[in-house]
Amino acid sequence: MNTKILESLAVAMSVCMFAFAEDASLEPAKNSYDIVSPVPTGSSVAMITQPPRLDTLEGKTIALVGGSFSAAVTHAVLRDMLVEEFHCKIYFMEEIGKGGPYNPLNPSAQTLEFQENLRKYNVDAVISGNCGCGICTVKETGNGLAAEVIGIPAVVVGAESFIAQIKSTGFNRGIPVVRTAAYPGAFAADTTAEQQYKARYILYDQVVAGLTTQLTQEEADEIAAQVGSQKYDDTVFTGSFQRVQEFYRVNEMADGLTVVPPTDAKVRHYLSFTKYDAEQYVYENADGSPGGIPPAYRAVTAYHVAVNAIMAGCPPEYMPLCMAITRCMGNGNFYQPLQSTHAWTPYVIVNGPMSRQLGFSSGPGGINAPANKKLGRFMALAFLNLAGYKIKENRMGTFGYMMPFVLAEDEAACLDAGWTTYQESYSNRYNARNSNWIICGSTMTWGNPIAIGTDAPEKAMEMLAWEITEKQQNALGNTNPRVPRLIVMTKPAAQILARSYASKAALENALVDAASRPLWMRTYAHYWANTGSKIHLNRTFDEYYQALKGGESTENVEADIVTAKPAPAWLAPIVPFGEIDCAQTMYRASEGQQYNTRTHIIVSGGDAAAEALVMPGGDCVIYKADDYKPDNWDALMTGLGYPLISTFNL
Repeated sequence: MNTKILESLAVAMSVCMFAFAEDASLEPAKNSYDIVSPVPTGSSVAMITQPPRLDTLEGKTIALVGGSFSAAVTHAVLRDMLVEEFHCKIYFMEEIGKGGPYNPLNPSAQTLEFQENLRKYNVDAVISGNCGCGICTVKETGNGLAAEVIGIPAVVVGAESFIAQIKSTGFNRGIPVVRTAAYPGAFAADTTAEQQYKARYILYDQVVAGLTTQLTQEEADEIAAQVGSQKYDDTVFTGSFQRVQEFYRVNEMADGLTVVPPTDAKVRHYLSFTKYDAEQYVYENADGSPGGIPPAYRAVTAYHVAVNAIMAGCPPEYMPLCMAITRCMGNGNFYQPLQSTHAWTPYVIVNGPMSRQLGFSSGPGGINAPANKKLGRFMALAFLNLAGYKIKENRMGTFGYMMPFVLAEDEAACLDAGWTTYQESYSNRYNARNSNWIICGSTMTWGNPIAIGTDAPEKAMEMLAWEITEKQQNALGNTNPRVPRLIVMTKPAAQILARSYASKAALENALVDAASRPLWMRTYAHYWANTGSKIHLNRTFDEYYQALKGGESTENVEADIVTAKPAPAWLAPIVPFGEIDCAQTMYRASEGQQYNTRTHIIVSGGDAAAEALVMPGGDCVIYKADDYKPDNWDALMTGLGYPLISTFNL
């Protein structure tokens, strides 16, 4: 074990021994656990050897890239000062491009093009910024990482509260040290004059030092906080129940709630409920190499999935579901936004006969059912220990995050309405009704469903469309107007809608046409609540309105799809025009696509009320839980007193 782990163990033991002296009647001496680690020791990313820093900036070519959080203001100051003092040649992002988030295992086409431009223009150093939100930090840090990988030193500019995220983003992607320049306070809270002052008198010296001071091993060791080289099944601590809790707390391996102590013997028992061996990787690349679970790119084995399932309080029969959730995590599309300052919450949808066999609730209060809650707890620990998300380091939610939640699809209700189940409608590949699936996504809203007070399907659809336009990604919908969405509806709501919309696809097509947002509202939100630069300093409102109408895309916004059409039904009485400019708020399914993979509809919540809930957020990903179910599943489950899984087929 390395020094950091030994220090952590010492802290844990001293805290337990002195601050948590136990009552012998509550914690008898024989109550002792040999616990294992929930954090994988392996990584799929090798550390690079970084290029040396520059001896001088005199006459060097420097790329000032990135466009978030008033970068146009601070970059202009840095440019002028570098030219004045060192006679540098400067390229801006408009000339040289941007790399975007950096994936060390599979760099994007955008990253590769950016790196090629750095070579083409003989760039000596890169300055990227500004990091002022969770997603922007990953994106702007990615520019610096792409440069370091091809031998160009970089400095990343960020607000002070995002410096830890910048450094962890780099380390998790194989860059030992990311040099930073810390901006005191929040970019958006300062006037342009204040931003210019801080760029001149605070950022500039940090940027120069970051590019010209050589890296040290001490600096790398401080950032690394390396796990060490212990075996995956080594005992990492021995102690009573209460001391075990404190060990995991001190070592940041728990979520603040009590955990079940995971012993090696218990882990081995849990592994008997999956077809995977202890050291087998849950997620592998096409060539058989271990796939990394972002953002830490840890190579996760079945053993560590079992450890986290035990800690979460899941019974062993949940292992196929926990394994499938972990496999979903290997596909980062559904939770990349978790690094944002907005409160993205991941969720799980379970379906198939296994969900019914294990008692997952698709009725009223579903996410509060014991089975649903336990699996949600597993996801929370998996994001901490398997993926490497830590609050205030790379989960930057301003007001925090909800616990991940679990919904079960009421597949019988789908069929009663004449609709297909999720896995049937998602793709032709997933057409086995009685197979078992895990669907993972993320959302920015929860609760407050709409009550459908009509039996007219068209009006029910219009109310759902209105809710879609109201619930946008980020507050007021200030970024992209078209975002992935999960729509959950109860059985009565589905039955009402199914009278006119014979399939989920038919309902989606109607919603795409109806769910329009007046462009004036859409422009106002992005103009005044933009997560990046202050648009109002450079353009009038009318100019920006026309820019969005014309299909302009910006740093944080994809191009709008704007059409002149009658006002939405809920606004018609108060809009005194025959037609108004409206922005499309849903993705339309591609031609020939059976199901819109950016909009997801499930039936859940029982039959007590006709209600629907819209949750905008990240993409959904789906994996088959049957792939992790052992061949002797029926024998295992009947031994525990469960009916045969075939009993629950539809």
